Amino acid sequence: MRFVKCQGAGNDFVIIDNRDGKVYKKLEELKIDLPTFVKKVCAFHTGVGADGLILIEEPENPANDFKWQFFNSDGSVAEMCGNGSRCAVRFAYEKGIAKSTQVKFETLAGVIEAEVKEGGRVVKVQLTKPFGLKTDFEIPLSNLTLKGNFLNTGVPHVVVPVENLEEFEVVKYGREIRYHELFKPAGTNVNFIKPIGEDSIKIRTYERGVENETLACGTGSTAGAIIAYLKGLVKEKPVKVVTKGGEVLTIDFDENLEKVTLEGRVFKVFEGELSFEIFE
Repeated sequence: MRFVKCQGAGNDFVIIDNRDGKVYKKLEELKIDLPTFVKKVCAFHTGVGADGLILIEEPENPANDFKWQFFNSDGSVAEMCGNGSRCAVRFAYEKGIAKSTQVKFETLAGVIEAEVKEGGRVVKVQLTKPFGLKTDFEIPLSNLTLKGNFLNTGVPHVVVPVENLEEFEVVKYGREIRYHELFKPAGTNVNFIKPIGEDSIKIRTYERGVENETLACGTGSTAGAIIAYLKGLVKEKPVKVVTKGGEVLTIDFDENLEKVTLEGRVFKVFEGELSFEIFE
């Protein structure tokens, strides 16, 4: 089974063209379920290794280019993934699934529009309208209380400004917030941000589903940029977000948050043939 591994801002994804349903046929043959398949493929050292897996499928509406199914590395389903969506668009464009540089595809969060630039090396996606904004609420933790903000940018995100971002215990406090009673039952992603200029912030993210700090998170960077602007931590748009992996994502949005875009580079890491020995 052929696959491509792409990464955007350090978030890496295994992408499979499943328009013919070959993954489901193989699952029946292997007698395993889809979450098990995802976990084994995404496992580092014993699998391909990735933050998530993306299946490209036929769209329900023929006006769209494709539909995706997105899975975190633990096999759970996510409604949306910003960097994953940019990788999926490059894949679809290079494989001729998307017929032009203007792309539309279906997700659980709604239809996402994207623009392919530089032959796929840069992808800009327009995310669904954020909702659920809540600012300046207290989050009591085991040994301190943090002041947080919330915004759903396709998936739920808590954003916490911190002064000592480089030394901050992201995994410890990110995990506490991710499972906090305030965000039950689904939990939340958690982002810690620090302004570094009039139009830029640094960010570190604990991702639900990966259950660890990741090098980047597109929807998290989007939430961080919007919260930073609304709270006056940055004064100008678009907002440049420097990720843990060092890549810079550009987030732009109008005052009503009706049009929110995420732009950055996409890298094709490698293309290969999946061996089914990993499922033995």
